Amino acid sequence: MFPTLFTNNIDALRLSWVFGDCSIITGMDWQLVFFIDEHNNEPVKDFILQQPDGVIAEILHVFKLLRQFGTTLGMPYVRKIHESGIRELRVKHGSDIYRILFCADKVHKFILLHAFLKKEDKLAKTDVSLAIQRMNSIKSG
Repeated sequence: MFPTLFTNNIDALRLSWVFGDCSIITGMDWQLVFFIDEHNNEPVKDFILQQPDGVIAEILHVFKLLRQFGTTLGMPYVRKIHESGIRELRVKHGSDIYRILFCADKVHKFILLHAFLKKEDKLAKTDVSLAIQRMNSIKSG
């Protein structure tokens, strides 16, 4: 599964049901799809796997809500941030605030475009621009 990312098999098993051997998290009514770049990297998945266990658990909880409620899930978990359709998934763990920028397509899929630990009150334009760039690369590809 992910032999180089985990220190033991328990860690790999704990997350394998979420990430499996593919880039799609399925369940309920909506699917969550990780953005894959031109080098077959999955930056959102990689970012999540680098976080402490508590953060991963909180992200998975919010993923479950997003899959279940889809576009009707709003604050405090989801907020539309750009007229292009980019939304932010809002995850708080302790004093840390994480954001996962994503977009929705017409077939009940959310595409997870960019993830980061938020360090300032306002969302950085570079983070939004990167998500828009990734979204556009999917639409044109």
